[in-house]
Amino acid sequence: MLETVLLTVFGMVVLVLIINVPFWARKHSLYNRRDRFECKLCGNCCRFRVTPLTGEDVRRLEEAGLGDGVDRDRMSTGRVNGRCVFLVDDRCTAYEHRPQVCRDFPFFTLYGLGYAERAPFCPALEELEDG
Repeated sequence: MLETVLLTVFGMVVLVLIINVPFWARKHSLYNRRDRFECKLCGNCCRFRVTPLTGEDVRRLEEAGLGDGVDRDRMSTGRVNGRCVFLVDDRCTAYEHRPQVCRDFPFFTLYGLGYAERAPFCPALEELEDG
């Protein structure tokens, strides 16, 4: 019985990774060109996505005196009118102390494989795709 449950769960995880990953990420080709990614500082990533935080991110923001912008219940940055609370006048007021997900955007790793997030709002990613 337990073996059947484990095989079913494993199969579901494999299906999710095989079927869903292409819908929300592009694999290796863009990730492997991440050294050529040049952020345009447009702030769109701060407008259109939730910013998850790690414990290290929270510590770094708090040490910088930016702890009021942290939503500890959701472990994310706070939101004001749908935007990250640190986005002011289209610039990140926490840039030097920004969360790791912001530093890495639009790139991430999952199970040791590199991906580029599908982010149609990112002009720098679009430029990287075209180049």
